[in-house]
Amino acid sequence: MRGEERTRRTRRPGLRFGAAVALTLVVVVAFAVRLVDIQVVSAATLTQQAKDRRALEAPVYGVRGDIVDREGNVLADSVERYDITVSPRVALGFTELNGSVEQALAGIAGVTGQDPAALMQILAEDPQSDYAVLSKGLTLEQYQAVDALDIPWVYAVRVQSRTYPNGAIAGNLIGFLGTDEPLAGLERSQNACLAAQDGVISYERSEDGVRIPDTEVTEVPAVDGGTLKLTIDRDLQWYLQETTAKAGMHFGATWGSVAVVRVSDGAIMALTDWPTLDPNDFQDADPSVTGSRAFAIPYEPGSIMKPINAAIAIDLGTVTPETPLDAPYAKDFGEAGRITDATWHDPQLTVTGSLVESSNTGTSDIADTMPNEPRYDYLQRFGFGHGTEVGFTGESGGYLPELQDWDARTRLVMGYGQAMSTTILQMASAYQTIGNDGVRMPLKLVDSCTQPDGTVVENDPGEPERVVRSETAAEVRNMLEMVFLHNGVTDSLAIPGYRLGVKSGTAEVAENGEYGNKTVISYAGLVPADRPEYAIVISLGVPWSAFSSNLAPYWRDVASQVITMFHVQPSSGAPAEIPTTW
Repeated sequence: MRGEERTRRTRRPGLRFGAAVALTLVVVVAFAVRLVDIQVVSAATLTQQAKDRRALEAPVYGVRGDIVDREGNVLADSVERYDITVSPRVALGFTELNGSVEQALAGIAGVTGQDPAALMQILAEDPQSDYAVLSKGLTLEQYQAVDALDIPWVYAVRVQSRTYPNGAIAGNLIGFLGTDEPLAGLERSQNACLAAQDGVISYERSEDGVRIPDTEVTEVPAVDGGTLKLTIDRDLQWYLQETTAKAGMHFGATWGSVAVVRVSDGAIMALTDWPTLDPNDFQDADPSVTGSRAFAIPYEPGSIMKPINAAIAIDLGTVTPETPLDAPYAKDFGEAGRITDATWHDPQLTVTGSLVESSNTGTSDIADTMPNEPRYDYLQRFGFGHGTEVGFTGESGGYLPELQDWDARTRLVMGYGQAMSTTILQMASAYQTIGNDGVRMPLKLVDSCTQPDGTVVENDPGEPERVVRSETAAEVRNMLEMVFLHNGVTDSLAIPGYRLGVKSGTAEVAENGEYGNKTVISYAGLVPADRPEYAIVISLGVPWSAFSSNLAPYWRDVASQVITMFHVQPSSGAPAEIPTTW
C-alpha cells in the first residue's frame, strides 16, 4: 500500500507539469494562430483600419480665373493666401508640456486679430470632427507667424484670394466676390467661365496630431478657372471714368455714364458708371454703387431719341429729310394735348430742321405720320423694351409701353424720349445701328473664355439684324451732321479733320407721376460721321444745368480720345447740305 501511495505521489507532479506544458502549448498555438491572422490573413484589413484612424482629408483649392481687358491687362486675379485648419478631435485631446489648447489659441488670435473664445467655439462646435477652419485668408507674413508658434495640431492650407489690381477701373462692371460665392457684375454672370473646381487631398497624422511627411495622396485634383477676356479697353475705361467724374462734379450731378460701342461689331469698348466702385473695398461702398447703373437703371432718354423716331418714319416712307413740318413753339394735338418746345425757333422746319432745333412739336408731327404697329416693331428691333445680349447681372430692359397701352399722347411723346425709358447701352446700340448702315449688331462685353487646357471659347452674342434700309441710315447720318453744323455749339464739339454726327437731349425726370425740375442731360453721336467707327453716348443725372449743350465739350473729349487711341483715320469731303426750313 505504501508503495502504491508513493507511486501516486510521484506521478502527480508529472501530471501537473504535463498539464502546464499542454496549456502553455495551447496558449502559444492560440497566439501563433492569432499572430498569423493579424500578420497574414487580416494584415491588409488591419493596416487599412489603422491608416483610416490616422487619415485626414482637406480641400485643395483651384485658382479662380483672371478677368482681362481686350489687350490682356489684368482687371481681376487671385493671390495666394492661407487658411488655418485644425482637427478638433485631436486638438481637444492634446496635452502639451509647454501650454494648453487655450494658450495655443490665444497665440493664434494674437496673429489674426480674432477672439480666442471664438476660436475655442469653433473647436467645440463638433469636438469629434477631424476638420475645421480657424481662420481664413492669412497673408504669408501671418501664416509664418502662426507657423512659428509650433502648434502640432494646426495646419495651413494654401487658398486663393481675389484682388483687383486696377482698383475702381471697370469696378462696377467686374463686380466682386462674397465669402463663398460671386455676388455682382461679371464675377457673377460669368462664373461658369471663372469658377475653379476644388479637389481633395488626404494625409496621415500621428497620435499627437502631427502630419506624417510624405503621406499626402491627391484623391480629387483641383481644376483652375478660365480666363475671361473682355472687349473693353482698360486705358480708355480709365480716361472715360475720369471724364465722367469731372463732368458729374462740375455740374453737381448725382450720377453719370458714358458708353462707347464699336459700330462694326457691337463691341463695348468702354462703359462707365459714376460714382464708381472699387471691388477691393466693396464692403464699405454705398449699396447704390455696387452694381452697374449703365445696365440696371433706365431713364427717359429725351431728345437723343429724336433721330431714331425720324429713322423709323423715313424707313416707313411717311416722311423724308426735307418734308416740311408745321412746328411752332407750342402746338395743340387734339386728344394728345398741348406740346411745347424748350426754345423759340422758325416754325417752318423740315424733318432735318426739327432735329437741328430739337423741336418737340416737329417730332410729334413726324410721330403722328406713323401707324402704331409697325413703329412698335421698329422700336423693338432697335433694341428697346428688352435687355441687351450681354446678359449682365441685374440688367434692365427699360420700358417700352405695350402696343395696347399707347394712347394719343404716348404715341407722340415717345418720339422725343418721354413715356419710355432706356439704358445708356440701349441708346448706344440704336446709334450703332444707324452708324452700321441700319444693321444692329448684338452688343458684346465678353470677348472669350480661355479654359485651363488652352481652349478658347469665343463669345457668340447672336445674329445681326437689319432694322432700317442702308439708305435710311445714310440719310439720318447726314441729318446728324446738320445738327453738328447748325445747332450753335459747333465750336464746342469740333475735332479738326473729322466729320461728326451728334444729337443732344434733355429729359425731365418723372417723380410721383409728374415731371418736375430734375433733368437728365445727354449727348449722343457717331465718329466719324462719314464712315462711322464708334457710337458714343454720355448722360448725367440731375445736374444743376438743364442745358444739354453744356455736355458738348465732354463728348468731344471722349471722341478725341477714341480717335487717338484707336487710330481713326480723318474724314474726307463734306456732308451734303439738307434744308432745315421751308
